[in-house]
Amino acid sequence: MSQIDSGSFPKVLMVDLSLQYGGSTSRALALIQNSPPGKIALAGLKSSAIVQEMQKLRLPVHIIGTYKTDPRILLNLVKLIRVEKYQIVDTQNIQSKFWGSFASLFTRIGLISTINSWYANEHGQASPKGRVYTALELLTNLNLDLYITVSEKDRNALIHSGIAKDRIRLIYNAITLTSASILGDSEWLRQKFNLSKDALICSAAGRLVPVKGYDILIEAIKQLEHKVPKLVCLLVGEGECRAQLEEQIKRYKLEGRVILAGYQSREATLMILKNSAVFVMPSRYEGTPIALLEAAALGLPILASSSGGIPELVAHNEQALLIPPNDPTALAEGLLKLCEDRQFAQRIAESAQARVRDRFNLEGQVIATWDAYQAAYQSHLSNKSS
Repeated sequence: MSQIDSGSFPKVLMVDLSLQYGGSTSRALALIQNSPPGKIALAGLKSSAIVQEMQKLRLPVHIIGTYKTDPRILLNLVKLIRVEKYQIVDTQNIQSKFWGSFASLFTRIGLISTINSWYANEHGQASPKGRVYTALELLTNLNLDLYITVSEKDRNALIHSGIAKDRIRLIYNAITLTSASILGDSEWLRQKFNLSKDALICSAAGRLVPVKGYDILIEAIKQLEHKVPKLVCLLVGEGECRAQLEEQIKRYKLEGRVILAGYQSREATLMILKNSAVFVMPSRYEGTPIALLEAAALGLPILASSSGGIPELVAHNEQALLIPPNDPTALAEGLLKLCEDRQFAQRIAESAQARVRDRFNLEGQVIATWDAYQAAYQSHLSNKSS
């Protein structure tokens, strides 16, 4: 932050009402950790993963409710904004946008909506959730000053929805992770999950939700059952699809071949990734996934679907092997190639590692975000005075 005069920045309250740890959690934590002291804090739910991480890291955090529809959230937000004299609210998901938009309206402060993944793209334009979330997002724009989005595809979706181009800032996600900072203890990984010494481990990390495509990955592992008998897949994360995935694993008799590792700490997750042979992201849609950037930084060969913002991060056959979403056969063929052609796998892994280091560094992201905050605040003041 030394490149910017932080004295002119507004005081920002980031609102994140998510319960589970995800890519947007990592983004928010990194931004707050690397921002000017006293300029930004987070408001969240009592039992949420991000609040627990904030407290563990001793970062400024306010608890405003216990669940996403807690009616006390609005009153607590309004009181918090007035007492602490916040000047901008930056909302991180649809529930946060709902409450944050009313709070900013009542307190007459600036409003930013950060879109980590456009709802119609993530959930499907025809799905009830996709339609409701998209409609709610657009209906709460009465006093919106700026959108921040993390992929060009989501930016285009906003423009298609009627948002003016000059009200959108595209700021890619970024990381500071280096491979040397994570322990390389493969024996720890094998003991933790009771794996054989010759197991070939592929890993995936993310919420167990339909958009992540883990059902497609399990289909692909089934196809490789006899072609790569030593292949073991670790799925790190929790979510609504756990029971469905457990049933699919049992039906295909893949117990011990596909392991639902559950929620793991960030440190444990990164150790799992580093000590894997391949990182897989079979998502039906993504913005700019933090997990993929972390896998690249750790030097892992990447197999991912060519959906959402993923092709904006890595190029096919250069930094990753990209395959169509919803295609288990293509996914199986990609896994087979990376398992058998280790020279190719190493080449794309090294290229991805260099690309992340050069193009997706945290300092640039933080500077761009605070520039957006400053622009939104100036726009808000101009609109307020007119």
